[in-house]
Amino acid sequence: MFKHTLSFVASTTLVASLGADTLSLEPIVVSAIKTEQTLKNTTANVQVITAEELEEKHITSVIDALRTLANIPMAQSGGLGQQSSFFQRGFSASNTVVMIDGIRYNDPTATQGQAQLEHLMVNNIERIEIINGAQSGVWGANAVAGVINIITKKATEKLSLGGNLEYGSYATTKIAADVSQKIGALSYYIGVNQLQSDSFSALTPKGKNPEDYEADSYRNQTLNAKLGYDLTSSDTLFGQFTFIDAKVQYDAHNQPNSSANEIQQINQLGNIGYRHKFNALNYIDVTYSITEFDRNDPLGNTKTFEGTNKEFNLLGNFHYMDNAFVVFGVNTLDSKNIINSKELDSKGVFFTNTNHFNALILTESLRHDKYDSFNDKTTGKIGAKYFFTEDIFLSSNYGTAYRTPSLFELYAPTYGNATLQPETTKSFDATFEFKNLSFTYYNNLVDNLIGFNPSTYVNEQIIGKSRLKGYEIRYNNTFGDTLSLNISYNKLFAKDKNGDYLIRRPHESARGSLTYTPTSKLSLGTTLNYIGTRLDTDYNTWPATTIQTGRYTLVGAVINYNLTDSTTFYLKGENLTDKLYQEVNGYGTAGRTVFTGLNARF
Repeated sequence: MFKHTLSFVASTTLVASLGADTLSLEPIVVSAIKTEQTLKNTTANVQVITAEELEEKHITSVIDALRTLANIPMAQSGGLGQQSSFFQRGFSASNTVVMIDGIRYNDPTATQGQAQLEHLMVNNIERIEIINGAQSGVWGANAVAGVINIITKKATEKLSLGGNLEYGSYATTKIAADVSQKIGALSYYIGVNQLQSDSFSALTPKGKNPEDYEADSYRNQTLNAKLGYDLTSSDTLFGQFTFIDAKVQYDAHNQPNSSANEIQQINQLGNIGYRHKFNALNYIDVTYSITEFDRNDPLGNTKTFEGTNKEFNLLGNFHYMDNAFVVFGVNTLDSKNIINSKELDSKGVFFTNTNHFNALILTESLRHDKYDSFNDKTTGKIGAKYFFTEDIFLSSNYGTAYRTPSLFELYAPTYGNATLQPETTKSFDATFEFKNLSFTYYNNLVDNLIGFNPSTYVNEQIIGKSRLKGYEIRYNNTFGDTLSLNISYNKLFAKDKNGDYLIRRPHESARGSLTYTPTSKLSLGTTLNYIGTRLDTDYNTWPATTIQTGRYTLVGAVINYNLTDSTTFYLKGENLTDKLYQEVNGYGTAGRTVFTGLNARF
């Protein structure tokens, strides 16, 4: 159980980046309760996408990384850089908190305060943690479906230089480079990435090929920097900064050949912090972070959309027994939409306790948040994991959570409703794992759902309860030193208070990958991605009806070949059967694509 296997590509990259003579694999660590634990010791239901997996599959964006998971279906309105959404266990993206190195990435200018995953590239990412289930008891507002916690790469002990060149379909080019090193008390990591693509038409009538219309190009330039300085053996200053400059063309309503529309998006996020270690286990962190979103949209009601998140966090970790510790903290958050000069302020305090009793692990969390605009909220979470043997365990979690109305839902002209109160959710899940096979059942009950009334054109509180439930099956195994197999399946029942299925959520989805490594230099991989029945709204009829956008399978493949110990050549193909499909009704997706590239690490 909890075997962490790496392909030859990942192993070579990791060895080179660490400057090591031998490879030592450490257990995967996650921060589900805001402090690092091994995956084995975490009661929460967590999935991890590692840098090694991203490198081996040559994934470009966070959206594509999440597409490798059956329980987080994506819905993107076109190609690279186009507006996207995702549905963690059936919830809309506004119910997931997205963090990057402790910095909140949810956009206060978005209609529901959701995160812009379409502009996040993966070159500088060390791992992506997907924490499933209600997490407001730990993370606060909007952590209803869970948390996507992105951890970027940090400095290596020795000087490390890396680069990536890629070219492929739709004249897509990617150039990336990074450098990192620890020099005495100073450590640094700097990474740059540029992606350019002609892409294809975003707006495409259903059943038509997006390549028959005018292409909507995309360009992304990203800079990431991470610094640390050890004042003493116990005291460290640290900081991180990310700058994203993206431009994407898009189509006007019902005009797939329109060419004059372009959005420029500039996102800046950074933090500065201080850590004091009392000993090897206990520490306290103080951080201050800022995220700025600046979007210029020529077809918008105003020229520029600007918003900021400013957050202060104090967090402590204290072991009061050999097998027991607490994590506690306070935080303040100010989210502001500069367009209408409106903001949401909150102050929170939380406490999490974890105990290990031989084969049993227990975790309890409690959090209280105070708001200027809403009633105060107290949420909690309890989790338990019991090991019958080293390879067999049962875990379960129950928590309460809530989503606050976004600034748009509250104050937008015409659509806003300043009387809205938070949605509330009760969440339960249980997982049974036997060696390489796991089964998870989850059930979420949502009350006071916030919805749009098409009759009044106003956001309203919907009286009634919505239920989002389902189950996941995952199987991961390696056979000898040459073959690895990963399979996941998700069955979802996401229904509103009337029992109707929510749109854009596949009723079932499955993902499978098989990797064959016949020699130390060559690796061959293939993937299958199945999306079952999925309904969307068809606004071309009056009154609007639902339309089928699911029931398709996508096939991909990748070949990796080690030219030297430090360079790898690869060839990647996606949608190899050239399937014509749509994730969002009326918006195109890529046909058969092929990419070739070169990775180097010195």
